[in-house]
Amino acid sequence: MSGERDFNTISPSAGALLMMKALTDIPFARDTAAMVGDLEAFMQSAREKRSRVLLGRVIHFENRYKTIDLALADINPQNILELSSGFSCRGLYMVLHKKVTYIDTDLPEFISNKNNLVNRLIQEKDLHALQGKLYIEPLNAMDEEQFDKVAGLLPAGPVTIVNEGLLVYLDTAEKRQLCATIHRLLKERGGYWVTGDVYIKRDMSRLLDHPQEAFDEHLTQFLKEHRIEENKFENYEEAEAFFTSCHFAIRRRIDIDYSSLSSLGLISRTVAESEVREWMQGRETWVLEPI
Repeated sequence: MSGERDFNTISPSAGALLMMKALTDIPFARDTAAMVGDLEAFMQSAREKRSRVLLGRVIHFENRYKTIDLALADINPQNILELSSGFSCRGLYMVLHKKVTYIDTDLPEFISNKNNLVNRLIQEKDLHALQGKLYIEPLNAMDEEQFDKVAGLLPAGPVTIVNEGLLVYLDTAEKRQLCATIHRLLKERGGYWVTGDVYIKRDMSRLLDHPQEAFDEHLTQFLKEHRIEENKFENYEEAEAFFTSCHFAIRRRIDIDYSSLSSLGLISRTVAESEVREWMQGRETWVLEPI
């Protein structure tokens, strides 16, 4: 990959994602959204518009988050390194309830704000009785030297790498570079890679009752600028072949955690699992292990 690429243009999307997560019961999402933006205005707008597109996105992002949680519960890791975490407070929640070491990372220009946010949460909600250890560290995941330095903060033992919303910003060469870095670490120390970013190309127009171009103008422009659709896999077979070529095997695939989706309550009618499963067919969470 070219060292000149500026990944900081991705960071503004974290705020929009946080607002959508605030409509769910994801831990600390509503608290952090109120700290970084006008949550009341966003929620009022969401209630007035009752947008099927917005609801689809909210359900999608909640499901992505919770399928990763499901994978982590299965692995029960002690050492976790999350890449490009944005405003997610998964690390804080885990160290509150488990004796784990969790490294929460994002780009240097973003992570200082995240650190202030987490410290404010700890103070305002009196969350000082942490069971585990939380680090909040600057990291460009594409910088191998920086990656190794941050990973070195973890105690001895297997490591679990976590990411959501990262791979869709990387082209094939960049994905391969990141895969090589993660593979080397996991071969040295043992562990797994939990990625919520196994996206395939899929036209959502029919499911959302809107043509693709009718989506939010700013979001549409953002997706085009970052070539999100182009960076997705053609299908799951291609995704599996890609990770196999990068020396990973699939340990588990999770497409939906239906029972945990609080955002389904935003819809006025009961939505069958089969229908939600159809909505979610364009993305899966995979647990990968090095081979």
